Amino acid sequence: MASILDMLHYGVISANDTIEFTFKGNVFQAKLLDGGLVGDCKLKRIHDRQPSDILKNVTAFSSLTAWTEACLQDILEEYYTRYSSWKRVTHCESKRSMGELRDQCKLLDKKKKTEDVGELYKEIKRTHTIIREMTQFMKTKGIDLPPHKSWKIYDIKPSKIECDDARDPIPTCDPKVSERIQLVMCKKRKVQELSNYF
Repeated sequence: MASILDMLHYGVISANDTIEFTFKGNVFQAKLLDGGLVGDCKLKRIHDRQPSDILKNVTAFSSLTAWTEACLQDILEEYYTRYSSWKRVTHCESKRSMGELRDQCKLLDKKKKTEDVGELYKEIKRTHTIIREMTQFMKTKGIDLPPHKSWKIYDIKPSKIECDDARDPIPTCDPKVSERIQLVMCKKRKVQELSNYF
């Protein structure tokens, strides 16, 4: 399970980012600190114009759950509330829940497990949703959508040739395809010129 420290390490979030959650109209905010800590806590009640500092007696909280429990219990005196911190706390800079960002962080870990594949599909689904929302927004604002690119698919499956002293055959591809790829990679030709090759 990824922690705030892991999320900082992978760059999913940054130190000094703001997190917040709302409970019965009360908005709690805090800063993410180096080391995966939560501190600089503030509360804006329903009728307040400006947030006020709270939980000054605590230097920093070591987890999201510890922070939300302190806010609910010590400030609002709500002791019997089941509150899912990772689902309810929002990362203000990205406007996403900390749970979503933690799931994204799991995908960056090089030691992926089979059960984490579901998180990958969740991230793909989230990206598709953003694309649909952006497209709809552009249409409602009368912004012209970029023209759709018609892609052509070329089969570049390697053909196998045997090497004299090798146990496995060496994969090769069509020389014309190889030349095109080299031109693109070496930036010898402009992309528009190369479209004639494909």
